Amino acid sequence: MELLAAPFPSLLPRAHQFSPQPASRPRHGRIQEPVMAFAQAPPVPLPLQEPRSTSHGPRHSTRLPGQEPRIHQPHGPSSSLRKEPRIVSETKLITMHSCAGRLSDARMVFDGMGRRDLLAWSAMIGAYAIRGMYHEVIALAVRMVEEGIIPDRFLITRVFQACAYAENLVLGVTLHSMAIRRGFMGKGRDVPVGNSVLVMYVKCGELGHARMLFEKMEQRDLGTWNSMIFGCCLSGEWEEARKLLDDMRRGGTEPGIVTWNTLISSYARSGDLDIAMELLEEMEESGVTPDVVTWTSLVSGFVHSDRGDEALQCFSRMRLTGVEPNGMTIASAISACASLKLLNQGMELHGHAIKIGSVNNVLSGNSLVDMYAKCGEIIAARRVFSEIPEKDIFSWNSIISGYAQAGYCGKAYELFCKMESHGVQRNVITWNIMISGYIRNGDDERAFELFQIMESYGVKRDTASWNILIAGSVQNGHFDRALRIFRQMQLLLMRPDYITILSIIPAFANLVAAWKVREIHACIFRHNLEMDGKIANALINAYSKSGDLASACAVFDSHSSRNIISWNCIILAHVLHGSPDEALVHFNQMKLAGVLPDHTTLTAVIKAYGIKGNISRGKEIFFNMTHDYNIISDLDHYAAMVDLLGRSGRLQEAYKLIDEMPLIPNSAIWEAFLTAATANGNLRLAYMAARELSAIEPRDPIIQSLLSSLQDLAGGSIDVPDMMIPNKGRELDEFDSCSVEINNKVYLFLTGDNSELECTVPEQKLIQMGLSLLNIDNGNPEEMEEVAGIHYTKISSARYEYETGIVSMFQIQGVMLKNSISREKL
Repeated sequence: MELLAAPFPSLLPRAHQFSPQPASRPRHGRIQEPVMAFAQAPPVPLPLQEPRSTSHGPRHSTRLPGQEPRIHQPHGPSSSLRKEPRIVSETKLITMHSCAGRLSDARMVFDGMGRRDLLAWSAMIGAYAIRGMYHEVIALAVRMVEEGIIPDRFLITRVFQACAYAENLVLGVTLHSMAIRRGFMGKGRDVPVGNSVLVMYVKCGELGHARMLFEKMEQRDLGTWNSMIFGCCLSGEWEEARKLLDDMRRGGTEPGIVTWNTLISSYARSGDLDIAMELLEEMEESGVTPDVVTWTSLVSGFVHSDRGDEALQCFSRMRLTGVEPNGMTIASAISACASLKLLNQGMELHGHAIKIGSVNNVLSGNSLVDMYAKCGEIIAARRVFSEIPEKDIFSWNSIISGYAQAGYCGKAYELFCKMESHGVQRNVITWNIMISGYIRNGDDERAFELFQIMESYGVKRDTASWNILIAGSVQNGHFDRALRIFRQMQLLLMRPDYITILSIIPAFANLVAAWKVREIHACIFRHNLEMDGKIANALINAYSKSGDLASACAVFDSHSSRNIISWNCIILAHVLHGSPDEALVHFNQMKLAGVLPDHTTLTAVIKAYGIKGNISRGKEIFFNMTHDYNIISDLDHYAAMVDLLGRSGRLQEAYKLIDEMPLIPNSAIWEAFLTAATANGNLRLAYMAARELSAIEPRDPIIQSLLSSLQDLAGGSIDVPDMMIPNKGRELDEFDSCSVEINNKVYLFLTGDNSELECTVPEQKLIQMGLSLLNIDNGNPEEMEEVAGIHYTKISSARYEYETGIVSMFQIQGVMLKNSISREKL
């Protein structure tokens, strides 16, 4: 759901917006004529003397910036409109039409005037300025100079304002020159003119010119400082903006609400929310009370940074301070509820939106549709969608996404086809939503069909379109297809982004080929993608899984901004490769770096001590983790402890730990115990663990195969229930598998009978070598690794777990079980 960004407080005087007007045109246009007109304007002595036809003509009076020129009424009770000069009456008429919202009538009167003085021009230009029609302001200002009327110091601020919002830098520079020549700058009363010039440079992106002007200004007011701070924030110079804040306070100017809101809003938009919260505390300490703009900026910033819980905390804090939210605040809070799937809180906010009258606002409506859809309440989402009076593209995308996520792709497609008949054109996001919905619900054929035809409907595929297909293929286990899509994307010169990289890396890692991971690593450098934390962590994981521990360590060492995930990846990598000492070294380095371990870290450390054979130290970590690290033992920790005890042959102690644990054992715990019992030749405990596994996963064919193997080893003395007989008719894609690429083609190896597979010659050769798991008896791992170029344990693991660092008897379906348990021990 797209949200509007937190608003920047306006630094230019903008009056009440009467009615929506056409947006200003781009800054590029024909500027030579207005520039020449201002540059060739004749010098006028100061102060400006307006021509008067009678003694009752208008007088040039002192006005505040942004005020309309005051029309001086003739004195005496007998004065009337008929006795006024015609130019005065027509100027009054322009002002009257403008205030009543009849801009076309005001312009008609203005164009029909035989003679126009400065007050008439000011009235007409002001009418356009307060409505944000800045290009019209500029056009009128040019005509005014061409007719020999020079703006005064008050009217020129409005023309500077127009140049700022229209980003007309060249004309603004010319006006700046005129202001200097006319003496409108350098005096105390001319600070507003200097501020308008300063903002013009800021809005046009010329922070250097703005800084030069700022340094030359002898007198500065709060608006001056606000303009310069806003310019620094707009250019991303956050430290300079903070320095200006300190300088203005030292200079005796206390920041106001606009100053604080400018800084807080800027930091919130950039994602530096911790600094934004620090500024909020400073703001409150300085005696300035945050308003709804302050809180809305923070709530919206937290939502955009995927920190929905903190967004809701900020929203609650705002309500406690007595500040009432506006429509945008409500919409942002509802979006936070959507990301967290908090239906009850979202419904409360829905009620509040009704109370303040913003429920029919398209922004609030879109947030509500998104919230109800993500919480599974698609009927409520459709009801809110129906009540939005003027639906935009975000409204349609939200409801279509809701139906697609709920699995109703048919209904989503129906709306997808209807939206253009309601005057809303489908964009690339709409198409991506439908493609993602189909591929998420298993209809890959329909997803690829939409992907192929979207450009024929005038919608160009973007990187996200390719990412959806790649990520969907990887999630559905179609790694070879994901690789083909990625290569096709490269052939079409479609530039990948970091999401593409994160989506495709698991496919490369699954191939158990380090050179493939190096290929994607080179792609990152080739496309100048930033090596952020997520990509670095994914590369460490991929290199480790593919058997290249040295490259994983190299990525970790070159990664400057390490977090807890980075440390966990490198520790788990060493555990996986049987290097417990290095894993423990990194664990100690992590603590020295001030990074606190989490439950994943401690699980890996216990496994490392298990591989090392240090039982006492592993048990010390396990039993003291709550006291030392405030981490409560979970199922992963118990599974690591069962593995640790099982490696040392302490089966009775491991069984006691399982029997007395406060949690219900899961399959990982019984798998670890089965491995330990099998390795130590205890068939009775192995059979008991297999029976527990069958109770947890009764339809798993691997468990059924294990029980059959145990029955064979026992000579038929162990009864196996009928439900545990291997399912020979199971579909091919339900079996666990791993893959390898040979000659740029991916080959799949399954945990089952491969006799019915249609194999190529290389695949037949590998299967004959013993890589078909159920047919392995006494294969030679070293020979397989030498010929196939991969690790035997990696290619044969049906349930290869990155975290364990071992290949359990359960994972290879009794292959080593037959070798390690002799019939004499039965």
